[in-house]
Amino acid sequence: MSEKLGKALLDGLAFIVISILIFGLLITTIAYFGWVSVGLLEKIIYGAFVITFFVGSAFTSKRFGEKGWLIGIGIATVMVLLSVLFYTIGVEAPLTLQFYIRSLITFVICITGGMIGVNLPFKR
Repeated sequence: MSEKLGKALLDGLAFIVISILIFGLLITTIAYFGWVSVGLLEKIIYGAFVITFFVGSAFTSKRFGEKGWLIGIGIATVMVLLSVLFYTIGVEAPLTLQFYIRSLITFVICITGGMIGVNLPFKR
């Protein structure tokens, strides 16, 4: 069972990372050409991450087939830890209340995606 879980988590995290790279390319293109304002661009970036985390958690839990909430917690923990590393090592910005609120939202989104993904019908 642990090998199946490890493969599902690896596939899901790979899906999330590839999706973030694709969304990053699209959002960078939109920002470069100035098609939207900076305020709207921030909302587009946050929306892209929310969609990516939700779909990634659903994809991972569908591949594993059980314990969707636990898979959602695992994915959210990995993503929040990566964000903490980015903020504490790469950026000279302190961890603010906004970061903690977005981390909590990330946990809720990933857990919800995991629970929905487990209950999706399976096609063979």
